[in-house]
Amino acid sequence: MKVSIGFNRHLEPDWLAQTASWVANGIEGQALKGRIDSMLEPAFTSKVAKDKTRNLLFGIWNKLPKHISERFQSRGANLLMEHSEQHLVFHWGMMLSKYPFFAFVVGQIGKLTKLNDTFIYSQLEDRVTEQYGDTSTIKRSMQFVVRTLMNLGVLKNPKQGVYELNTVVSIEQPEVKGWLVEAIMRSNQSSSRSLSSINDDTVWFPFKLFFDLSDVQTNKELEAHLQSSDTVVFL
Repeated sequence: MKVSIGFNRHLEPDWLAQTASWVANGIEGQALKGRIDSMLEPAFTSKVAKDKTRNLLFGIWNKLPKHISERFQSRGANLLMEHSEQHLVFHWGMMLSKYPFFAFVVGQIGKLTKLNDTFIYSQLEDRVTEQYGDTSTIKRSMQFVVRTLMNLGVLKNPKQGVYELNTVVSIEQPEVKGWLVEAIMRSNQSSSRSLSSINDDTVWFPFKLFFDLSDVQTNKELEAHLQSSDTVVFL
């Protein structure tokens, strides 16, 4: 099975924040790539590594796959500018929505850390390679995701092969939560999903949050209907 991974470099929070800021200010396309190149230049001696990093940052905050709307992307950038203290939330939503491999890896980390906030790297590797194949490309991509999570302050590595949660971010703003509901639905490419399953999704492990109907109603892209004992969200 041929799959597109795309997550082929580790990222720093400052790079993500600056890229999102440029997008929020209307800089896109080749102009954005040029800005990212200039930003990354001091950090790289390898042009190949720099180009891959630039392409990943561009992919997260500007490239529009078919299942991503321009409105969703620009709203994420604008919300980040309004709530800059919660920058992790918006990078997380964009990476979830555009990179299924990232979503799978963090979902598995969420499952592994559900009981005691720690996981063994080899357990995560087993789950990821079972899903995507036991190849060096998959293993490197998984390393890039985990390294990015460490750079973002989500994970720490107290001893070799063991990782634990480093911080939990509380999210209370309804409009931010409404945007995150759309992010997870675009990640799954779902036209509908129950609100309870969205709340139970393990991709939210770095956050303290609960989605309710009023959060969904802040997002004009979403509709919610009460069905039986649950609320179903439609995109």
